[in-house]
Amino acid sequence: MQIASLSRGVFALSRLGARLVVVVTVVLSPRTALAERMTLRDSLETATRNYGEIRAKEARRDAARHDLSYTEKTYLPDVVLSAQQGFGTVNAMHGPLYAPGGPANATTSLPLAEQSWNAAFGALYSASVHWNVLTFGKIDRQIELSSRTHDLRQRELELERFHHQIRVTFAYLKLSTAQRIHHIQKENVSRYEVALETIASHAESGLVPGVDASFARAELASAKSLQLKAYDTELDASKELAVLLGVPFGEFELEPTFYESSPEKALPHAPVDDGHPLLTMHDGKVRRSEQEEKVASSEGLPSLFVFGVLQGRGSGFGSDYARNQDALSRSYFDGVGIDRGNYIVGLGLSWNLSSFLRSRSSTSAQEDRTRALSRERELAAQELVAQERFAERKFALAHDNRTHALSQREAATDGFRQSKARYDNGLGTIVELTQAIFTVSRAEVDFELAQSAIWQALLLRAAASGDLNAFLQQARGAKTR
Repeated sequence: MQIASLSRGVFALSRLGARLVVVVTVVLSPRTALAERMTLRDSLETATRNYGEIRAKEARRDAARHDLSYTEKTYLPDVVLSAQQGFGTVNAMHGPLYAPGGPANATTSLPLAEQSWNAAFGALYSASVHWNVLTFGKIDRQIELSSRTHDLRQRELELERFHHQIRVTFAYLKLSTAQRIHHIQKENVSRYEVALETIASHAESGLVPGVDASFARAELASAKSLQLKAYDTELDASKELAVLLGVPFGEFELEPTFYESSPEKALPHAPVDDGHPLLTMHDGKVRRSEQEEKVASSEGLPSLFVFGVLQGRGSGFGSDYARNQDALSRSYFDGVGIDRGNYIVGLGLSWNLSSFLRSRSSTSAQEDRTRALSRERELAAQELVAQERFAERKFALAHDNRTHALSQREAATDGFRQSKARYDNGLGTIVELTQAIFTVSRAEVDFELAQSAIWQALLLRAAASGDLNAFLQQARGAKTR
């Protein structure tokens, strides 16, 4: 019977963990354990600094900020400086030439009557500027897209922080309950040890049969086994919390608020609004997708640009080389100087008409993606509203259940005292006494589970409303039971 009682308590803890799965789809030096008392707020601060997924999303947010800075620099003109020096021949001939993506060689000599292997040094120096002065909004839309991407990464970071705070809070409550159940099982062992002393004394005096002492020793061994199992459950909960905090495994000393006090029964209504981190993240996705529509629609727009090139050339070949193939110098310095200069400035218009046709399909596809994201946002809002109403009912039921559990514990405690007094005076049986001990232990476990369920329901409600501060304020102002 006692094993069934502990199993029920452990199973209840695991069920409480499953209920919050729908809610959530330091920098401290490593140390072996946290010896001092760790409050819930300390846990949240530690977890927010240490958790790997949060730090990963911070890095993504920072990367998006740098991408925005890079995109904003698209307004700047392209300025290219180049210099080349080469050694080769200048044979040329008349004929068409096309270089589809490959290198093209150029010579500046007039066509010669026959092949010549004369070679000399040559050089080309240039400075060019290309500036898209008017893109009809294409650059502006790209910059706005980068801005909305950065905003979305920030919202994803805030959502991850909120989700992780919910996970840490639940793990904190779970560990607090596990520690209380472990404490109850230790108290249960103490009751059996006291009872065994009395029974053994009575058996030696012949007041009770000797089998009573054997039966009491068996019950004591069973109670110690239950205590060890409760401690094992506590260790599991400690490991879970340590992982979420990002600290080495250890046994934590928690604040007594969540088993010594209860939140107010009459809580103010906490409706789901657009400020919920989950909804703001969905809003960020929709806004980014809408901007991608604008970028796609601008792909077919033209670009107006200005350009300028300043060029200097040098060559070891003479100006009359086409008539006199001896008019060349193979000296390096004769070929790499600047003998001629040119410049060009202009205004150009570039318009890819094929992109204009393709952009219509791209824009339509992006509009469909935006509609899909909007539907996902609506679904998330509906789920949060249902969850908030569910949490309100759970909170009310948890309060009622705690009231009954408190009455059960008080009655079981009175029954245990009476049964022990009856047995001590020879009026009761060993069966009555062990049953009374079992009943009071079960009532204490049920009360701790009911006490934790109130805070679990309040946490569920905070997760639905998107505001954990309401939960923390209730914890700070909770009334001692």
